[in-house]
Amino acid sequence: MVKINRFLLASFALFAFFACSKTSLQTEEIIESPKELKISVKANKGNGSSLTKALSENGSSISALWEAGDVVYIVNVAGNKEYGQLVAQSDGSSTTLTGSVTKTMTVGTSYKLRYLQKGEDYLYLVSQKGTLEDIAINHDMAEATVTVKSIDGDKVTFEEAVANFESKISITKFTFDRNVTWVGIYSSNLKTYVRPGYSANYSCISLEPDSEINTAYVALSTLEDKKTVYSFLAKGSDGLYYMSAKNVKLQNGKYYTTSVTLHPMPEYVDLGFERDGHHICWATKNLGASSPGQFGNYYAWAKTVPESPYSWDNYPYGSYSWITKYDPDRSDQGVVDGLSVLLPEDDAATQNLGSGWRTPTLNDFKDLLNSEKTEVMYVFADSRWGYVFRSKIDGYTSKFIFLPRTNGYYKDDAITNNGSNRGYYWSANIEQTSWTSASFANTLEFSSTSSPSTSMMQRAYGLVVRPVYVQ
Repeated sequence: MVKINRFLLASFALFAFFACSKTSLQTEEIIESPKELKISVKANKGNGSSLTKALSENGSSISALWEAGDVVYIVNVAGNKEYGQLVAQSDGSSTTLTGSVTKTMTVGTSYKLRYLQKGEDYLYLVSQKGTLEDIAINHDMAEATVTVKSIDGDKVTFEEAVANFESKISITKFTFDRNVTWVGIYSSNLKTYVRPGYSANYSCISLEPDSEINTAYVALSTLEDKKTVYSFLAKGSDGLYYMSAKNVKLQNGKYYTTSVTLHPMPEYVDLGFERDGHHICWATKNLGASSPGQFGNYYAWAKTVPESPYSWDNYPYGSYSWITKYDPDRSDQGVVDGLSVLLPEDDAATQNLGSGWRTPTLNDFKDLLNSEKTEVMYVFADSRWGYVFRSKIDGYTSKFIFLPRTNGYYKDDAITNNGSNRGYYWSANIEQTSWTSASFANTLEFSSTSSPSTSMMQRAYGLVVRPVYVQ
């Protein structure tokens, strides 16, 4: 439907398929349509600048145009069942939509007319260019509501003489304080619209301009009109990484401008976690990585250098069935030494980064996964899918870290994930809650199909490490 006068950016997503139930009204006055009928309705771009679907070049108003061939879906009010499709017959600020209905419609029942960028299956806001042209072509979405007035033979008439469409995106002009080549924008208050019958929410937009920029137009679709923390991870034109956060209240169908000051990405971020009088701060990169999205080096548990093959034959502290170090209490499965947490001498983070750094404990991971302490979002950042953990602790709500979802783990000298798209991070703790004994250590586990959780892995296998710094 609408052709935007030019606009904005985008970013990822995950899709959940679901069916919706048919709604029928059970009264004697109700008239139902046959299976096939025809619809023709006039359509406008909206009732004023707040209702239209695209941003004008001067940035002071929003306007949009129809283009002949634009596809509009007819859906039930829940928005999940498709009844038919309409097609715009002409260009301009108003047009006539014509088409046919393939499901029963009912007099007195309201339906939505939904436009999605040229009738595509979904509105993919995750990847955007940062220009008005890109938004106009790829990221526009609007809806109108109509109510069936009468059904005469194969013709449907709506109570509304004209269907007025309202934008379901907002457009924000972001001005950054430096030139950037990529920006990730993260918020749990984002969603995408999809073809009837499917749904998908996302928490990120990946701004991928064709050249370096310091101003970007971004299409955002919000779950609620509320003030939300938007986190930014950016790569500058200097090749360095920057971070920022902003409290923004957005409303669909509106145009906004805001400036963002990007701060050089530090070695670690204080999310507000405290233990034993110390702040537990999280590194912004994996051990051995040069950017937030890199996996870094793989280590066997309690080894301080990467060394292949990752197997029990190459492991310095025993075998799968007989452990010679870090066996807290299983005399039948190893040499009991009472050790259950990595010593500094065997901690890859400590040995490679120095005093104050260590591998996270299981309790550190539990802090990270505590929904009262952090907000977790599945996002696309620095060429990887992974998770943003944003602090919810007072005074730290602008702080966040990104952990990429690794491609499994090393077993022998090859990566494996058992076909489950899972990734793992080492903790500093021996697994002590199951029959598997000290041959396993605890991990943070990522999956493409479920939320992050704690798990365990055989100590001889190769996993990555995200260090913490103790202040």
